[in-house]
This record gives sequence, structure tokens and C-alpha cells, in this order.
Amino acid sequence: MEVTMFNTLSKWFGKKKTHRNVKERSVSRIPITALPIHPLSKSYIDDSFSLWNERNDFIFPTAIDPRILFPFLRRLRDYIPDVSAGVWAWVRLCSTPQSYSLSEGCDKDQSDARQILADLDRRIYSGRYEREHGIETLVQNFFLSVFTYGCFCGELVLDDSRERIDSFIVIDPATIRFKQDMPTRTLLPYQIQGDGSLIPLNPASCFYFGLDTDGLSPYGRSPLLALPLVIKIQQQLLQDMSKAQHNAGYPTIHFRMKTPDSPHGESLNQYHARLNEQLTALRGEIQQKEADSNLITYDNVEIQYVGPAGHSVQWTESIQAIGEQVISALHLAPFMIGRNWGTTQSWGTAQYQLLTNNAKTVQEGAKRLAEWIRNLELILHRSPITVMHQFAPHHHLDVYDRARAFKTSAETLIALAKHGLLDATTAKQRVDTMLRFL
Repeated sequence: MEVTMFNTLSKWFGKKKTHRNVKERSVSRIPITALPIHPLSKSYIDDSFSLWNERNDFIFPTAIDPRILFPFLRRLRDYIPDVSAGVWAWVRLCSTPQSYSLSEGCDKDQSDARQILADLDRRIYSGRYEREHGIETLVQNFFLSVFTYGCFCGELVLDDSRERIDSFIVIDPATIRFKQDMPTRTLLPYQIQGDGSLIPLNPASCFYFGLDTDGLSPYGRSPLLALPLVIKIQQQLLQDMSKAQHNAGYPTIHFRMKTPDSPHGESLNQYHARLNEQLTALRGEIQQKEADSNLITYDNVEIQYVGPAGHSVQWTESIQAIGEQVISALHLAPFMIGRNWGTTQSWGTAQYQLLTNNAKTVQEGAKRLAEWIRNLELILHRSPITVMHQFAPHHHLDVYDRARAFKTSAETLIALAKHGLLDATTAKQRVDTMLRFL
């Protein structure tokens, strides 16, 4: 069977291609002077509502002013359980173990480069009291900022000798505005100061990452922007459910008071005064009663608890419907924020693979940040070594199936190469590609 298959493939791929006589086309060339040397279009539309200057040369964020929006998003992240769990899950999903590899070089250059990077790690981004430092801590801050605000910004600072990096300063991304330099069509970063003025930042030392940037805005988009309306409905539903459940768990107390007997010789006025005294004492005791306290009263007072009648409201279905909207807005699977609705294994595996693919795209931004810092430090020390930052791959739920598929594909490539249908270099390149995604 295998020989027959390769014989057939040899016939298919071994045939010499016959070139038909194609009538030559007449090609009319466009004169080089007809092509513009300056763009006629604008990358970003002028914003008539710009508050910065009359020429509208600053690109205004497409959403609400980030100085107003970002504190609100931070409050959602810190105080809404589902949102907090979602951001927490995304940050940890991206924070796989980190390492770096060095380019080829002599042993001395390699050793010197590792010592330079070790010294850099001790000062680049340190918490004075947390005792945390290094690129890994900076990357954690990167992920938290990206999944909260949709962007991250920072600036490198050199020491006085300008021979090494002193530290990396994280900048509040809400204060960053971009201005387009029309001749070069590059974006220049500026920062808003306390008095409302803008100062230019050095593009060579400034790093900015925007999540899901598009052609209309370079600022990025927060994954929490789709949440406010859903969160408002969810919190209102939870408040209503709390009140209803409290009412159901603490039913109305109904009192039935029998007319007390009048002792011999008691006048009618004395009888009424004694009855009013009992009612006043009973009213005062009820007003001071807590939900978990007991009520002790007179012998002629009968107490009945009146509970709600009818069917109870299906709160679970409502909460689940709202929770699904929150999960969709956070681009998560239910199990990532503690939900389990009886999903199948295949569906859960597909969702997990989608999440890990999304995490890899964000890891690329953190990878560029780490490599930029480390390679710049090596350049300042005139080292010929370059650095590649690496994140450990996520654990796959279908390891056995993936390994079996890789084995089959590799054996097929080897067999094709042996029968001359594929050269060894191409086969090796394809195997290397499969290994990167294994």
C-alpha cells in the first residue's frame, strides 16, 4: 500500500511541466513621476472636538477621556467579583515561566552578557518594600495594565554616565497623547502635565503598547469597555435578589392579642391603662428585635409567622444569563472565573486552546518590551550578543493526541524526502515549524 502511494505521488510530481505558448501581453508602464512622494491621505481623521490646540494635530482618544475612564475601569477590576476574577485569570494565564536565550558568541562574551543582564535585573524595576525586582516583575505590571486599560507605557532612564540603564519608569497611560509628524508619518508621544500642558517624550526611550489598536486610534482598547452596562444590570439584579431573599428568610410577624381578663375591683380606666401599657411594651420590644433574637411576650399574645405564598423567582437563570454576558465581554471561558455549566470535554479543550492562543498574542508585546530593554543594555556595554525573551508554552490538554499527530506528520515528511518527493532542507524546515507549535 505504501509503495503504491509513493509511486502514484512520483507520477504526479515527477511529470515535467509543459509550458504553453501564451500570447505576450503588452505592458504599459506608469511613468515614475506619476507616483506621489508624499501621501495624499491622512492616517487619522482630524477631531473637531480636540481640546489641545487649534490645528488639531494631536490624535484624540476615540472613547472617553482616559483620565476619567481609567479610574472607573480600575474600580470595576477591584470591586466587581467577576471582573476581578477575569482580569486575574488573564494576567496569570499570560504569566508563564520566563527565560531568555543569547545569540551565538564566544564563551567570554556569553558570560559577560549574562553578568550584565543579571546586574540589570537587580535595578531595572524594583519595589523598595516588596523586595521584588527584575524584568519578570515589570512583565507582570505590563499584563495587569494591558488587561485593565488596554495599554501600557513606560520610559527608560540612563544613569549619569549614560553607559547603562538606570531604571524603567512606568507612566500612567491615561496621560499619553500622540501627535502625528506629517513629513515622516510617525507618531510622537506626549504626556499631559498637571497644568494641562503637553511635553514631548523621547521616542528612543519611550515604550507604548496598545491592545487591539486600529487605523483610527493608536491608544488601544480596554477589554473592560464592554462591561459597564452589563455590570450595572448584574449589580442591580444582585441587590434585588438580596432584598427579596432577605424578605423571604425573615418573614412578617403577625400578632394576635386576646383581651385580658379584668381583675376584681379594677376600674375601666385602669383596665384601659394596663392594656395600653402592654401594647406599648410589645411595640418597643418589636422595634428593638434583631433577626436572630427571640421574642418573649405576654400570655395573651399569640405570634404567627406569615411567609410568602406562590412560586419563588428563578434567580439562578437570571444570574447565569448576566454572567454569560460578563464572560463574553472578558473573552473568557466559564471555567476561568469559577463557572461550571456541565460543558463537554471537547468544548472545554477548544475553549482552552483559544484562550492560550489569545494569551500568546499579548505575550508578544511583553516579549518586545523585555528584548528592547535587555538588548539596549548590551548595546550600551558594546556587547556583540543579542537576547531573545521566551515564555514557556502553555500545557495542552490533549498532549497525547498532539504528539501522535506530530509523529504521523514527521514520518510522512521523512518518507517523502526518502522517495525524492521533498528535499531534506524543506522537510527539516517543516519539522522545525511543527516543533515550535507542539
